[in-house]
Amino acid sequence: MKRTIVACLLLSGALLGFNGCSSSSPQNTPDSTAQQQPPPPPPPPKKPKDKRPIDERLTVGMSMDDVIAACGHPKGKGVNSDGTETWTYNNAEKAFIPYYSLSGGKITFVTIQFDKDGKVKSWNSSEQSRY
Repeated sequence: MKRTIVACLLLSGALLGFNGCSSSSPQNTPDSTAQQQPPPPPPPPKKPKDKRPIDERLTVGMSMDDVIAACGHPKGKGVNSDGTETWTYNNAEKAFIPYYSLSGGKITFVTIQFDKDGKVKSWNSSEQSRY
């Protein structure tokens, strides 16, 4: 009985030891090293985020792509029957930060109107305090 327990323990230890030596990566052979590709170049550095309010980043005549690049994707979109569009932005998610509204933080709402050609026609902005 003791022999079978000892034999099982030795066999289990040997199997665990051999398993630790295994590798999932391919072995380096002369053929595989010749076909390896160089590492990809590092990504370009990111532009610093524009800290200005959204309404200060806008200019009349900007395209929709320019607005997305400057302000991000809108929270809401609307299309009128004459082909014009209206996009809305707000920072209402800050209202859930503890004490943001209580300490005087304001929620900003920006509405952008585009003409039929997809260019900024006008925009308006307003601030609202939650309390």
